[in-house]
Amino acid sequence: MVQCSCPAAPSLTTIPAFSCGENFGQIQKLAFQRLYDASGNLNSFTEAEIKVLTNWTSKMTVTSPADLNTKIVVTPFVEAPTQEGGDAITFGGGNETLGGVEETVGRSGSTITFALRKFPQSIIKALKALQCETNLGVFLFSENGAIEAIKGGTTEAPTYSPIPIRSLFVGDKIHGGLEEPDSNELRFAFLPNYSDDLAVVVPDFNPLTQLVVSE
Repeated sequence: MVQCSCPAAPSLTTIPAFSCGENFGQIQKLAFQRLYDASGNLNSFTEAEIKVLTNWTSKMTVTSPADLNTKIVVTPFVEAPTQEGGDAITFGGGNETLGGVEETVGRSGSTITFALRKFPQSIIKALKALQCETNLGVFLFSENGAIEAIKGGTTEAPTYSPIPIRSLFVGDKIHGGLEEPDSNELRFAFLPNYSDDLAVVVPDFNPLTQLVVSE
């Protein structure tokens, strides 16, 4: 449901000006992390930490029992990102509402899908294990090595945490035959309003090439 303050604010909300447009580009890799650590604290990086490679690799290789809920896992390259949803949820129309005009009562979540092409099924099996997670978030990596995350904290001390997701699904193998490569589908949903605090970070390393799993 749309949550509006009542009574209304004294004036309309100011719409900020901007001089530089934002376009994230193609999503090429994903990094999954639980949203909260063992103590119930939100997993996050500071603005300085998220830009440094060693802070990521240490999360990928964490072994301390107290820190296992902070572990980050990074996918191989994903393809064909397609995002749908985020549509208005409406009520009424016809004789049900005044003038036959539908009322907007909320917005739906946003579903995003990827093609996992030529993945060994051992990787798919590991990804399927994430379907049982109920406390899961994702960082997105673009073609240019930028990172998308949820910005929190304060203006003076911002933090960056994974984007909460729901309904993660990893499909079984689809044989492509003579004309297409074999593939699996990866799909999950963002919650309504997920992008309100979404931010793009340009790190001091390239996560596409430098965040890799050791053989």
